[in-house]
Amino acid sequence: MKLVTIPRSTGSHLSVRVKRPGERRSASRTATRALDVLEAFGEARRPLRAVEIARLLELTSSTADQLLKTMVESAHLVFDAQSKCYFPSPRLASFGLWLGETYGAGGHIRQLVQDVRQQTGMVATVTTQNDLFMQIIDLAAPGEQLARRGLQVSLFGSAIGSAWLATRDDTEVRRLAHRARIPAGEVPAIVHTLDAIRSRGFSDGPTGGSELWAIAVPLPMQGQDLQTVLGLSGPAGQLRGRTEHYVALMRQAIAQWMAVSDSPGKGGGGSPAADGGD
Repeated sequence: MKLVTIPRSTGSHLSVRVKRPGERRSASRTATRALDVLEAFGEARRPLRAVEIARLLELTSSTADQLLKTMVESAHLVFDAQSKCYFPSPRLASFGLWLGETYGAGGHIRQLVQDVRQQTGMVATVTTQNDLFMQIIDLAAPGEQLARRGLQVSLFGSAIGSAWLATRDDTEVRRLAHRARIPAGEVPAIVHTLDAIRSRGFSDGPTGGSELWAIAVPLPMQGQDLQTVLGLSGPAGQLRGRTEHYVALMRQAIAQWMAVSDSPGKGGGGSPAADGGD
């Protein structure tokens, strides 16, 4: 059963749009790269040499050197001349503490998508709403995949968007549908489909054409009212006929992720909403 918000037969004004990272002309590549550097430290959890950072971020040596020099000059990084390693400055300590307090499991989002990818062999993503789009904030993919962190997919018409919309009340859905210029006559059908998604606890549907299928499960709330969605995409022939099996794997991974989040000293936690709907 396909549980996406907008039927594929609807007009072109409801076609799913994809926005790739960096498409906005106003985006500052330097600022984005600086944040990528900090994220690299968070993943490595150790001091890094310039050559390691360049390799992780796929930067040229000269670009990496200039970026790191700028971040040292701004006191966001410190440099140890003896080991030739960089390390985040204590200036960022309060920021890191706040993130940990806000998201609890923070950092374990990466573990969640890696676990789902390992169990299924498919692309696993965590997305959240960004205006009228769903944006990938983390993912794990087999081999060379086109999906990237930062990529955005239409809120209406996608499986991940439908899963997110199912966590909103009807008033909010209607407001967003109006902003997306969806004809008022089509909104009741959307609301009805969202009721079915709420009942089952997941959405599924085609993605990127008829050859691929996607499943999406809302994640329990994490800090600051940030609603996220766990997504899985892969060959339609493999996913579509075994939807319940893959949903069960996703829910098991979510339960394990929440157990880590709720464990002593980890903080966080959330509602068990993703466990329902069976």
